[in-house]
Amino acid sequence: MWVLGLIVGVLFGFVLHRARLTSYSVVMGTLLLTDLKAMKFLFWAVAVASLLYGLGDLLGWGPLPRINGYFGVGHLIGGLVFGVGMALGGICPGTCAAAVGAGQILTAAGLLGGMTGVFVYDAVFPMVSGLGGEQQFINLPILLGVRYGYVALGQAVLLTGLVAVLDRFDPARRDNSPFEAFPRLRGEWGWLVAGTLAGALVVLATAMGGYLSFSGAFLAAGGYLASLFGHTLESIPALNDHTAWSAALLVGLFPGALLSSALGGTVKSERMAPPLFQRAFGLPIYRRAVLVFVSVAMLVFGGLIGGGCTTGAFMAGWPTLSLGSYAMGMAFFGTAVVAARVVLWRRTHLFASAVSAG
Repeated sequence: MWVLGLIVGVLFGFVLHRARLTSYSVVMGTLLLTDLKAMKFLFWAVAVASLLYGLGDLLGWGPLPRINGYFGVGHLIGGLVFGVGMALGGICPGTCAAAVGAGQILTAAGLLGGMTGVFVYDAVFPMVSGLGGEQQFINLPILLGVRYGYVALGQAVLLTGLVAVLDRFDPARRDNSPFEAFPRLRGEWGWLVAGTLAGALVVLATAMGGYLSFSGAFLAAGGYLASLFGHTLESIPALNDHTAWSAALLVGLFPGALLSSALGGTVKSERMAPPLFQRAFGLPIYRRAVLVFVSVAMLVFGGLIGGGCTTGAFMAGWPTLSLGSYAMGMAFFGTAVVAARVVLWRRTHLFASAVSAG
């Protein structure tokens, strides 16, 4: 089963890099609301996955997603930690691994940060596992008493409209959007094609019996790393096909992004700290490594507390229509937008004027 997880990871890593979603400026542009490409990508991927799940349910030929747990205040606490971490590093768990594979050497500090987040989470697991009380597995169809497929299709329609509005008013809107940068072996892909492929991968992962989440993938990888030293994590006591799938998913991001970077001829250019980061924080490159380490540690820790990351709680979580995924997604994104303004309050003008430079 781990081979299937590896394949999905390779494909996802390729898409992330090809769409420039491993770029510091693209992520920070979304948080500062000066370049909405990453936001459009995420919402469109949710719309595509919702459409595929919904049609699958109504026609009886597709997999149904799992329901993610809801645990109240746990989402708020996890979302606060995750959102601040995202604003600090301009990165998320999945894009960190993909960025390393693409050639961003400094970002490798984030892999150490991610493992730190895993082991800190495991150390405090008895205290944080009960945050918000017992999990309630409830989604919108259960709450409304309506068949899943109808609600999923309704969400797909609403998000399609939302993405159209975001694209219309995107300060960094490209010519011919959303059809700019149509797929090719070299060069950037637009959000429409990249989001479509990502949404399809969300459904494919479900069909394989897996789930697209990179905070969970870091946890699974941490479980295997601990087992090499004869240690068992309390938060992941059993290693099985599902943990193997998740760990392989994370590993797959590296060759997938490397392939994209090699085809695009960007491996060498990605080795230094992003130009936009240097303009904001100065030339010493160690600052990038330190911030990425702290950022990804917070992202993984917060994601494990709150029930998912940008991928697990948002892109793969919202199509499940789970209340817990909605709560975590809104908590971390709202926090990240505010935190980005606070972290860069003296430097925000850099992103408004040069958001595409990184």
